[in-house]
Amino acid sequence: MALGHQKLAVTATVVGLTVPDGVNFAHVVVETGPIRVRIDGTDPATAEGVLIGAGDSFTIYGEDTLDIIRLVEATSTDAVINVAYGSGTHGMHGVITNTAV
Repeated sequence: MALGHQKLAVTATVVGLTVPDGVNFAHVVVETGPIRVRIDGTDPATAEGVLIGAGDSFTIYGEDTLDIIRLVEATSTDAVINVAYGSGTHGMHGVITNTAV
């Protein structure tokens, strides 16, 4: 069930997601510019964290992971991401899956 949407600029300043209440997963599409992502509570940097390229997408599972995920641009180019939030009984927890769009 879809419970929200967010369009977010990912710049040189580390950001998290604004997660609606009742959500336990988010599907993220990187529209422009590569980003770096960390889900261990540590801030990513331009050369630190999982690299997700423009045109790629990934899904984040688990309320705790949604609360601590951090994102930053991977180059000097700002990125734009689109996030679709939802709630489901998939049983997965704290997992990121990367898929090419």
